[in-house]
Amino acid sequence: MKFDRYLHKRYIGRNFSIFLEDKGAWIDLILSKTALIFATVVILAALYHFAADLEQLNQKEQLEVISQDMSYAIDSVGSSPYRSPSAKKDYSFDKYRGDRGFFDTMNVSVSGEYIAVSHRENNREIFSAEPLTYRTLALTPEELSSEMIQRFSAGGELNDPINLPFTYEDIFDFLAYLGTKETELNTSTEVHIAKTLIFYINDTEVRDLEYILVYQ
Repeated sequence: MKFDRYLHKRYIGRNFSIFLEDKGAWIDLILSKTALIFATVVILAALYHFAADLEQLNQKEQLEVISQDMSYAIDSVGSSPYRSPSAKKDYSFDKYRGDRGFFDTMNVSVSGEYIAVSHRENNREIFSAEPLTYRTLALTPEELSSEMIQRFSAGGELNDPINLPFTYEDIFDFLAYLGTKETELNTSTEVHIAKTLIFYINDTEVRDLEYILVYQ
């Protein structure tokens, strides 16, 4: 029994000695190890990029939820009758504060055409935009009145309607120009959404234009 173990060890020793002396076997071993390490690196890199892409996809979905939610809030005010309780509301981003790192680096802006929400991380920007159904201006009531007075010498209120020689087209074009301006919102502060009327005189009639104001 001991003699058999002796022969077995001697056999293994001789074969290992032959392996050590065989340079081709060493090269094959090194190449196989290198290939294994390279394959592992490739797999780990692929998994890392997959995880990053998955995280980016999740963040993109979050941005879409926020942009859709806020555009719905604006459109709901737009669909409400003027001076009704639902024709004015305050919107808060507090419900999206779960992920502080993500929330603190989120940017929200509004124009007369869309709500845009973006997030930048590691030189990669994720973006979501949602169109608005109703005519919207990113102005406070005071800013709107000031703009109208500067352009038409009237604030556009019921007691100060825009009069001739300015026409509906003049007013509409100017408001469309104001709607192209994009304003960045502070996500730590409530956003006020309110329907307003801009009054003008067409011949002998007093008419109005409905707009939604979004401001802080």
